[in-house]
Amino acid sequence: MTKIKYQILADELAVAILSKKLPINARLPSVRELMRQHQLSLATVTNALHILEERGLVEPRGKAGYFVKPPAPNDISEIAKVAAPAPHARSQAGLQAMTASIPNWGPAEDLFPEQRWQSLLGSIIRRHPFLSTRHAQAYGHPRLRAELARRSAENGCFLKEEELIVTQGATEALLLALRATTEVGAKVLVQAPVSVLYSRLLETFTLTPVTVHNSVDAPDFLAEVQTILESENPPKVFLLVANYHFPTGALMPLLVKRQLLRLAEKHGVTIIEDDVYGDLQHDGARPLTLKSFDLKGNVIYVNSCSKTLAPGLRIGWLAAGNWRERIAYLKNASASSVNELSQLVLAEFLAQGSHVPHLRKFRQQLKTRSGEYLSILRLVLGNTVKLADMPGGYSYWLPLPGKISVDEIQSQLLQHWPLLDKADTPQVALVSHGLCVNTSIPLTDPLRQSLTAFCFYLRGQY
Repeated sequence: MTKIKYQILADELAVAILSKKLPINARLPSVRELMRQHQLSLATVTNALHILEERGLVEPRGKAGYFVKPPAPNDISEIAKVAAPAPHARSQAGLQAMTASIPNWGPAEDLFPEQRWQSLLGSIIRRHPFLSTRHAQAYGHPRLRAELARRSAENGCFLKEEELIVTQGATEALLLALRATTEVGAKVLVQAPVSVLYSRLLETFTLTPVTVHNSVDAPDFLAEVQTILESENPPKVFLLVANYHFPTGALMPLLVKRQLLRLAEKHGVTIIEDDVYGDLQHDGARPLTLKSFDLKGNVIYVNSCSKTLAPGLRIGWLAAGNWRERIAYLKNASASSVNELSQLVLAEFLAQGSHVPHLRKFRQQLKTRSGEYLSILRLVLGNTVKLADMPGGYSYWLPLPGKISVDEIQSQLLQHWPLLDKADTPQVALVSHGLCVNTSIPLTDPLRQSLTAFCFYLRGQY
């Protein structure tokens, strides 16, 4: 049976102790250091240390931390049997550690209207030559906030200009939302697999993730969430991607969105909805957000222009709902403001309606390119593994077989993509026991050959 995360960490530390790599009376890394090194939550690391303490391998010494405890002679052989991890467990732990090396994951640069942005930038500078001498407004330029409210209405989500706060990308918006709604050590409900960004955000505030293992489009998703919320001391915050979750690309059905919102209201749960991928549908209308149905202010809505319009502007925004006053206070306290020139450039782009033809073309290119990648995956792997459809986004996540080792997958990636860091090479990364492929990168002949060869290798592992 596959071991869970805290068991894997406990076993690795036990082996280090029994092999004398950690000698008697040696101090173990701090809880925070173990969280950072292994990309694990506070609860996971704490559980692992408690297991080691129960085995008689470590002991806490006041506020100094955990130290290696001299084991009783008769217990050494028994402890060694319990502590020795299976090769599979080591491999899975290594796979998770590798998620920290995921690149800056974004759509291909050629999909963005670079010349249009340059033209707008020059126009704004000529009309507002003294922007650099003015202080940017804390909550964002009124013109941009007005355009963001208008655009949200186009998408079926009626946000008020006064409830919007402009941030330095979606990351600052998520930080503000988590800081406003949680305290140190609080539980936060998150989806599996958990992205590196979310893991680091939770670690920043020493929050404990409670994972929902069913995908948002799975039949048992709501039942699992309900079970968690009805348990003792449940989380009161749900950090969620309803539209094209990274890395799986899952899209929450409309009915589930309505039911989830009612469930959250019933249990007093605040939902932080990260909608940065929501504009990336491949066909049809843009999917509605949870915020579209939020009549009581229980949803904090987060978005940005980084995945769809202009990554370099670094502009995000949030609609804070019931938490508007608290988040506004934290925003003021941080003394951070967004470059006003960038805000006016984005406001002008939206006001002119330039986003409409751009997004239409953008989505079509994403659909075409992802189709080329999927055709190769299905040609080689179709009879071996069930491949999900890709309704939106630019990432395709392929779960890896449990028996595969980290070293082997690394060597195969380097073998088939020897120029991995070059611009004409698709971005690939190991994310939560799966291979994530950036399908927005143009698929050239060399890349097609690399992907095909790698898929043949994978087929032999299932």
